[in-house]
Amino acid sequence: MPAPIADAPPTIVQPFHGPTDTVVTMIRMVRGPRGANGPLVRSLKEHIIRDLQPKDYFSELLAVRNYAAEKIRYANDALTQEQVQDPERIAEQIVSHGRAVGDCDDIALFIAALDLALGRQAEFVTVGFAAPGHFSHVFTRGYEPKSKQWIVQDPVAGTDEAGMLRRVTTYKTWRID
Repeated sequence: MPAPIADAPPTIVQPFHGPTDTVVTMIRMVRGPRGANGPLVRSLKEHIIRDLQPKDYFSELLAVRNYAAEKIRYANDALTQEQVQDPERIAEQIVSHGRAVGDCDDIALFIAALDLALGRQAEFVTVGFAAPGHFSHVFTRGYEPKSKQWIVQDPVAGTDEAGMLRRVTTYKTWRID
């Protein structure tokens, strides 16, 4: 397993200061050396899409979403704390233990790194289900170039991503690339 890079710790734990701080950290991590260009992330990308038809970009995005759903167990962060794991950390857990554990930001970050490794554009979407401007969840959307559509990739929503989207009362998109 590769050693963590000193300026890019595999996990950052800090007091929760709101979604903007978290998403800024996520964007920095996905662009960093343990993000989309990390060797283990690139290797998993190849594993995930190996049996797909060439240039079936929609299936690639769906395969990444389904892989994350299968391999990452959702668990909340501790109250008042924000823990963000970089994509290589999630990949290391999957390789070592067969599964990883993470919350919505960890899962979104892992999916975004895989999307970028596939050569797709990706963005984070923060959403809320109550008062406008109150965000409580984040997921990734990957861009499918043939249909020119943004594809929601949110395993935390389970099999009802459409139902989750109908409950959204406020949202903000965050371009990564």
